[in-house]
Amino acid sequence: MRMLLLGGLAAASLVGVAHAASSEGAMLVLKAPPAKAELILEGAMWRCTGTVCKAPAVKALPAVRSCRKVVAELGAVSAFTWRGEALDAAGVDECNTAAKP
Repeated sequence: MRMLLLGGLAAASLVGVAHAASSEGAMLVLKAPPAKAELILEGAMWRCTGTVCKAPAVKALPAVRSCRKVVAELGAVSAFTWRGEALDAAGVDECNTAAKP
């Protein structure tokens, strides 16, 4: 019985770690493939495959502000998620419009 309980606790802790890691990262979908497949921006390492780019860990900044900085480097996005917060269509439009290369 103890082994079953310990196994369940271990599994639950692994799920928690995986969730915490994903809530510290970011993901975006570009409208066109980027010129660079990798980019370091404000200490975050972005890796792109096709039009999807991911960073496993990013700073705790506002999502729209961060989106503008990334868009200025990589190009316009059609989707943007920052530390578990996905921008809605209006936020994505604002990000693309306000980004300065």
